[in-house]
Amino acid sequence: MRILIVEDEVKIRMGISRLISSHTEHSVVGEAKNGREGLEMINRLRPELVISDIRMPVMDGLEMLQEAVEAGCHCHFVILSGYSEFEYAQKALRQGVDDYLLKPLAPEDVTKLLDKIQKRLRLEEEESAQTTEGLLRDLLTGGRRDVADICRRLEKTGALEQGVPLFLAAGYVGNTNVRYCQALTRQWERMKEDHPELHLYYVMLENTQEVFLLAQGEISREDMEKKLRRRIYQNITEEDQPVWTFQELYAPESIQDTVQKLREYYLYGIRIGYREILTAEKIEKIAEEDFQYPLHLESRMQSAICKESAENLRKEAENFVIYTKEMKCSPRYIRKTYKKMLGFLENVCHEVNPEAYKLLQKQDLERTASGMITFGELETCFRKAVESILESKDKKEDIRNYAIRRAISFIREHYSENISLDMLADRLEITPEYLSTLFNKEVGINFSTFLKRFRISQAKRLLKGTDEKIYSIALQVGYNDPKYFNRVFKEEVGVSPGDYKQKN
Repeated sequence: MRILIVEDEVKIRMGISRLISSHTEHSVVGEAKNGREGLEMINRLRPELVISDIRMPVMDGLEMLQEAVEAGCHCHFVILSGYSEFEYAQKALRQGVDDYLLKPLAPEDVTKLLDKIQKRLRLEEEESAQTTEGLLRDLLTGGRRDVADICRRLEKTGALEQGVPLFLAAGYVGNTNVRYCQALTRQWERMKEDHPELHLYYVMLENTQEVFLLAQGEISREDMEKKLRRRIYQNITEEDQPVWTFQELYAPESIQDTVQKLREYYLYGIRIGYREILTAEKIEKIAEEDFQYPLHLESRMQSAICKESAENLRKEAENFVIYTKEMKCSPRYIRKTYKKMLGFLENVCHEVNPEAYKLLQKQDLERTASGMITFGELETCFRKAVESILESKDKKEDIRNYAIRRAISFIREHYSENISLDMLADRLEITPEYLSTLFNKEVGINFSTFLKRFRISQAKRLLKGTDEKIYSIALQVGYNDPKYFNRVFKEEVGVSPGDYKQKN
């Protein structure tokens, strides 16, 4: 079951998410901090269940519920409530909410409720499967193996006919405005009204953000494609990147195989664009050049990260996006280029920017990019990684003690100079013993270890991001004796500065 959590208190929101992940097999597809943000995610992600607080800023839970229902959302709702809000919770139940959870939450209460909602969903699926739309959904999505039996039942009800051309359009709408999908539904209903002589069906898959349009009747492929084009590209904004594929088939039994083939075409929107219906014929005409990964841009971005140059990092990131837009190879290699670059940025940060590395690991952008379909999604994912690196640059250690904050600030500015515990203590007008005690208490390591690690981290930046000689780098990070620098570096990193530089 796909679940969205809407809660303004971050600790509660994260707690519910962890509870669901650790105690159940359900997946949390999104988290929102208020009703307005939650509504946008409901329309975009189409979850099967929304768990929402009642009282929230910007828009409360009930307003969100009402607007979601008016927009045509059919997901289930569970509200979070305190004992003081119990009457409010009862009002919500009367307005269509499935159930409620009382704070503080107990794991067994959450799992029990999720099991109850899951059973309702199964019953709904069983009931839906008996309808024409339900059978078509199973046929399109591969949800059932008895394809021949489903086709016979559809023929018996007159939904489909043997020997009459069948047209299938598969669309990926994950990178479009919410209003686009709403307008698409209206367009299909109008097409039904305008062409009663055709069998027309519309199936939306919320979990994969796909739309399937099925048509059958006495109409040519050319005319059908024209009608589709006129409908599916209305109400579209400049930023929308819907991917539409289209194919004619002659037997309902081959629908599932056709769906798989059309899904393989989605990525070609990267080459053909997002205002053109993709077909096998158009894809075959695409000229594909050899794949050339931009190693030169890797090097430049590494240098920008190591030198902490925000301006250069943004510039090279922009160059990377431009480079990928001009690539003429297979779209799979273009996606692979983004994935590889994201992995590279994470590895660089692992060495020289631990704060950024933590952020990138948490976001897991490299894995996320593997499943992306459109160019816009890949670009957004990449820019998110770059912004995470830039934001982390300004983050300081979470140190409360004023004296230690001053001490660390001094080390940041003067690490290349001869710094000692006595000298720094004298500058701060405290005793060396007290400064040493404070360092251990606030930072978790002693003064000399912190200074050594800070200097080595700066040395790693210079070794990765510049062509300077090792003895020069040693001087820049506060080591007048290159041999001593070599020994300290190898003890800390595991390899010599020369081997580290060669490796990177």
